[in-house]
Amino acid sequence: MEILKKSNNTKPVSAVLFDFDGTVSTLRFGWEAVMKPLMLEMITGKTGIEYDAALEKEVDDYINESTGIQTIHQMKWLAETVQERGMNPGAPTDPWWYKGEYNRRLMENVSNRLAALNSGSVAKENYLIEGSEAFLKALQDNGVKMYVASGTDHPDVMNEVAALGLTGYFTEIAGAPLGSENCSKEKVIAQLMEKEGLNGDEFAVIGDGKVEIRLGQEAGARTIGLASDEEHRHGVNPVKRERLVKAGADIIAGDFNELEEILAFLGLEKKARRSMQLDFDTTKTYSAQDRINLVRIDNLKRPGVYEVPVWGSEDFDELVERIKKAKEGGHEIIFSMGAHVIKCGLSPYLIALMKEGYISHISGNGACSIHDFELAYLGGTSEDVPTAIEDGSFGMWEQTGRWMNEAIQKGAALGYGYGESLARYIDENPEKFPYKDDCVLYQAYKLDIPATYHIALGTDIIHQHPIVDFAAIGKASGIDFHKICYSVAHMDNGVYMNFGSGVIGPEVFLKALSIARNQGYPTFKITTANFDLIDLGDYRSKIGYENPQYYYRPRKNIVNRPVSCGGKGWHFCGDHQETIPNLYEKLTK
Repeated sequence: MEILKKSNNTKPVSAVLFDFDGTVSTLRFGWEAVMKPLMLEMITGKTGIEYDAALEKEVDDYINESTGIQTIHQMKWLAETVQERGMNPGAPTDPWWYKGEYNRRLMENVSNRLAALNSGSVAKENYLIEGSEAFLKALQDNGVKMYVASGTDHPDVMNEVAALGLTGYFTEIAGAPLGSENCSKEKVIAQLMEKEGLNGDEFAVIGDGKVEIRLGQEAGARTIGLASDEEHRHGVNPVKRERLVKAGADIIAGDFNELEEILAFLGLEKKARRSMQLDFDTTKTYSAQDRINLVRIDNLKRPGVYEVPVWGSEDFDELVERIKKAKEGGHEIIFSMGAHVIKCGLSPYLIALMKEGYISHISGNGACSIHDFELAYLGGTSEDVPTAIEDGSFGMWEQTGRWMNEAIQKGAALGYGYGESLARYIDENPEKFPYKDDCVLYQAYKLDIPATYHIALGTDIIHQHPIVDFAAIGKASGIDFHKICYSVAHMDNGVYMNFGSGVIGPEVFLKALSIARNQGYPTFKITTANFDLIDLGDYRSKIGYENPQYYYRPRKNIVNRPVSCGGKGWHFCGDHQETIPNLYEKLTK
């Protein structure tokens, strides 16, 4: 950023007026290369020739000097010059004809860019000056009103702002009125000052043309000359810089990458840091259909087919008997898990346990729901993370991110929990989910068993998707927390088992148990069990802060603290591929 005029004005601006083309958008990049040949052709009446150097310079100079004014005024100059030179007898005299022909030629390129943008084949970041949307967001966060004034026809400006997803930032968008020669920029500045009751030092003007900079200076506004290199979308264009310096710009920038400095110039430096956020709109997603999956429908482990490894103990046998008694008595049997249960290919065992009545409530973290959902539509899950993280493709799967977020947003709006929202989406779109028979959350829904998912925001791949709505995720997961609190409140003489969840499972359980006891529910004759790969040794002995195992949540939150006033808790060390199939075998034999 180049400061041309130092100012002691540190008052925060309340409004900012933007030019659009070349200042925010590059959709019309190359317009000069369309206008210049048109002008030379109309003036001389010839095409495809080597034009007079002096004439070319005259046209170049005029285009450079007139940047920012309405196109019709440029075409009036062209019509007058054609008549004055007399080199093209019979040429049109109406400036509006020239404007129409210019628009026709220009829109050949612009329409192709808009089509690519609207189809999603090209990301909008390819048509934005670098840092522009982050700047708009920072202004919005600071409560600054934003306006657009452009010399481009009003319908075209509206269409292009919308295509770039920027409409929501602006209080008003004003392009050139169709069939009118009114200068929209002068009009908008005058209206802005009158309507908002602003003094000149309370607003700023930003643009790449001398017109808006000159008008801003005359109104006493702070002016930023955006000398953008539209081809590269960053850095300073020296030709633009020269004309903006002559126009009287206070500062010169080529883009908005120096965000803090620009905000400081606008008197917003105190809010700059906390307003900075990374926008997800430009995140690229990929189809999951061609992805290599480590877990597939054809390698899932199925009861009666999978060769169950020998595993167990007397303690395990006692747990099995307690689970059987809980089922016979109609008591809660809650199965909590981390994602590796699904990634180990054990979905068929969980579904079988639910069907046999040995699971009355199933819960997990966000990753559990994602792997389960992917198996249902894709027939595979578990991408190769070490290679995908290197190029930023990790987790950027269009179907997973879009469909899950759509399901959660729709379900949350209707008052459904996270798990039920996903299940209902699968039920309503069966053609998308050919493998739903092996989907745990869907089969739980069909069996009228609550499947709840307890989400830590920012931990799941669907939180990376451009359409993510964290409010909807929070609402849906919050409903699921209420559901598991109900199940825990009614688990006296019941069982809580946690498989591999080191944080979410034990933390959710302890809070739910506290709520249940706070409300007077009898929850002291309970059985708890934690299954994991870590060996805790004598896990019932007291340990202090100096022992790292003290900080292993399942030991405290599942095995020991919940049964301090009754019941019994265990920790079992083993691989899920051993423990869960053996649990099923012993329960159903």
